Amino acid sequence: MTEYEIACLGKTRFTSRSAGRRRARQIRGEGGPRFHTYRCPFCHGVHLAHQLGHATYLRDTPYGPTLIQEYAT
Repeated sequence: MTEYEIACLGKTRFTSRSAGRRRARQIRGEGGPRFHTYRCPFCHGVHLAHQLGHATYLRDTPYGPTLIQEYAT
């Protein structure tokens, strides 16, 4: 995967940080994970990202996908 695919492709683009924060609060209110907003260096829009310690995702390995839990350091 390229840096662009990881950072931008397939993510919702918000026009402002306030719109992104509003959506993050809505997701959290529905019982979802905590998110924060960041400015994308590729599309210059705003995306949501998991807060450190709250991300659970699959990482592709030669032996198939592996569940990863991010922990705050």
